[in-house]
Amino acid sequence: MLNDVQVYSQATDTDSQVSVLVVLENELVRCGVFNMLRNVPSVAQVWSCGGAAVASELMATYRPGIVVCHGSGQLAAALVQDAVACDARILLLLEDLRLEAIDEMVMLASQGFLMQADLTAASLYEAVTKLQSGELPLPPGLARNLMVRVRGTTSSSTSRKVSLTPREQQVLALLAQGLSNKQIARRLTISEHGVKRHVTNLLAKLNSPNRTLAVALALQEGLV
Repeated sequence: MLNDVQVYSQATDTDSQVSVLVVLENELVRCGVFNMLRNVPSVAQVWSCGGAAVASELMATYRPGIVVCHGSGQLAAALVQDAVACDARILLLLEDLRLEAIDEMVMLASQGFLMQADLTAASLYEAVTKLQSGELPLPPGLARNLMVRVRGTTSSSTSRKVSLTPREQQVLALLAQGLSNKQIARRLTISEHGVKRHVTNLLAKLNSPNRTLAVALALQEGLV
């Protein structure tokens, strides 16, 4: 079953390193992502395969920290269920900004998004680094599309008026631009710890499980 699996492993350093499973049906894209991940210093192991059955076995055996996959089709839905079960963070590789084909459960369970057209060693390195630090890799412009995607299912939970402090409003606006905690801290000249506190407050006030949905809901409510 595992004949089509590519494997890379280097000596693990500490908990600062992460293991990554790449599950992409397109062999060319899959091999490209696999090889780029091999050059990310914080990545200790990489596995890659093209099918859900093999991916499920790899997740159950190795419990990777990050799973890279596409956001549409039956493969994505099956992968997300397995990834959630093993506490892996999900990085969706999107072919374009049209989200109609993405299963809603897949979208809401994902912790990061990366455009395939923007895929480079640098962008992949940045996405993995953000995921490791609990931040959200989010391409510019994607937040508004996410707003449209979730609008029909979240109206009841966001009908109440959300009251934000001026600083929370600033942080939210920068989140909508796809900035990381570190970038927001530099922009507002506050500590990164302070940004994390504001983000936590925003998630609570918007009743959102992650930054992606928080930004989408904020856009829907006209908060940014």
